[in-house]
Amino acid sequence: MDTRIRKYIIWGIISITFFLIADLILVSVEKGNPDTNIHTFGDAFWYMLVTITSVGYGDIVPITAAGKAIGYLFVIASIVVLGVLISSMSSIINKMIHEKKMGYRGTKFSGHIVCIGWNEFSRMVVDEVLNAERKVAIVTNNKDDVEFIYEQYGHDNIFVLFADYNNLESLEKTNPRNSSEVFLSFTDDTEALTYVIKFIKKYPDPNVVVAINNHHLRDTFYTAGVKYVVARNEIASKLVASYVFEPEVADLNIDLLGSALHDDDFDNQQYLVTEKNPYLNKNYDDAFVALKMKYNIVLLGIAKAGKGEKKLLVNARSDTIIELDDYLIIMVGGKIKKRVEKLFGVKEGKICCKD
Repeated sequence: MDTRIRKYIIWGIISITFFLIADLILVSVEKGNPDTNIHTFGDAFWYMLVTITSVGYGDIVPITAAGKAIGYLFVIASIVVLGVLISSMSSIINKMIHEKKMGYRGTKFSGHIVCIGWNEFSRMVVDEVLNAERKVAIVTNNKDDVEFIYEQYGHDNIFVLFADYNNLESLEKTNPRNSSEVFLSFTDDTEALTYVIKFIKKYPDPNVVVAINNHHLRDTFYTAGVKYVVARNEIASKLVASYVFEPEVADLNIDLLGSALHDDDFDNQQYLVTEKNPYLNKNYDDAFVALKMKYNIVLLGIAKAGKGEKKLLVNARSDTIIELDDYLIIMVGGKIKKRVEKLFGVKEGKICCKD
């Protein structure tokens, strides 16, 4: 039993015993007075109850000096009881608010992204994920980040957990087993590798995405069980090189990597092929032409379903058949995104637990 609960129980027993003894004394000093209305233990108990609870009906009152002295004790006790109750309720409410704010009560998010590590890079990633209308559970080891994150993003699609990264048990609060991906953003690659080994051992189900600084460590992370490894410096160097000799291509790539926030924006998206997809069992060329002519959507490729890894076919062969559980990779404008989701019968992005 918790020490605090045991303490409350002991003090409760002592208090009840004290008041029962006071009631017995009250009856004994009052019952000899002909003008009193306290004749039985029940009368004394009723007087004690309405006094301590500050109800004070006044139907039963002590007459003798000794009885009034006991009444004073009950009045003082009522002040103490109210003070303790108000203080306890305030403490409980504040604790509940604090625990909810710090994420200690957990989240029921499902199919969401868990982001472990809060820094400028992970903030930009979360921006894009939220723009794609996905829910995110963020884990940070800095208490000051919690309020800042909620002020910036609100509470609807964000859950924040303040925790020590190495306390893997606390990550249960983010519901990682029902997440689609876990994104790890540490500034030190060695720390990230050590952490990811322990994490995958405890949580083998979600796909792990890691952002690293040294692209030479990519294979090491893949060997550790990471699903996707993103090298920050490699991406940056390719974009810089692209700007040097083909700046418009670089602009296009950056635009397509981001989410389509406005009607005239375009971005690349993927949609799971379900039984509701009108292009199921159709060949690539037929789907390409139909999507372009009818919806102004460009079919860029197909991620073919299969055992283990999906095979990405960019600008697939004409006779490639679109099958159940494939992913269609398309370029689409922001103004028709909702229409596309209705057409395909699913939201954009990877569907949790399908792979």
